[in-house]
Amino acid sequence: MSDDQPRVSLDMLETRLREAERELVAAIQKRARAGAHMRTALRSQGDALAMAVMTCLERLKRQSAKLDLAELMLRWHVEFPLDMFDAGLQNVIVSGAEQHRIMEQARNMFGYAASLQYNKDQRECLTMCMDKEGTIGFMGWVMGPGAGQWWPMLNETRYHDMRIVGSWPSFSDDTPQAALIAKGPLAELSDHRTLLIAHDDHHRLQKIFAEVGLEVTEISRARTLVLFEIGFPVSESDPRLAAARNAGLEGLRVVGSLPAPNVKESGTA
Repeated sequence: MSDDQPRVSLDMLETRLREAERELVAAIQKRARAGAHMRTALRSQGDALAMAVMTCLERLKRQSAKLDLAELMLRWHVEFPLDMFDAGLQNVIVSGAEQHRIMEQARNMFGYAASLQYNKDQRECLTMCMDKEGTIGFMGWVMGPGAGQWWPMLNETRYHDMRIVGSWPSFSDDTPQAALIAKGPLAELSDHRTLLIAHDDHHRLQKIFAEVGLEVTEISRARTLVLFEIGFPVSESDPRLAAARNAGLEGLRVVGSLPAPNVKESGTA
């Protein structure tokens, strides 16, 4: 009798496990259908792959304020690779100073559904992302000093369609370690902040934007070219940007969008 009890318990657990797996598969299928409808809607607003990255990161960033780390990472490793696969992601071109480290970061972000390829040449990385369908760039963050900076290339005419659409890590409000690059244009998302570039020959960026009623935060400089952010969505056609151009900021363009930092709820630490 005692020998039968473990067998009965194992059979019961096995039955429960199969039931849970069926429920899990049904939930994933339901989510996939909802995701397909979302991507159809996004195609009318911007590049489908770029928009899929942005909306998925925004959703997970919101969840990070409510979920414990274990649950958040479980959802991350299931949801993000699945969304990217469904959105048509095929290749991730990785470029950074420390090859092994940045490749590991990219694998942590995208899982194993996409092909990862390292390319030391940052210009070639941007070109591949621009020319190949279903391709995203994963590059060292924009604050890298000196000749290793790649973001000034976004000022070149041939790369005007490229946008910064995300960062790694995606949940922390600390300085990121890598940026995600994909084709634009980008639609405005309510919980995002805007990245822009402009030529600021006389260091008048802050003054000019203050005069048009916008507060900006400088991120990086490369000679006269400056990368900066505005803490909410701003479209390329915003009349305040036109006023800033007329005030002397040549080459002023929107080059990216990132989820805004989490706002802590009242009474939380």
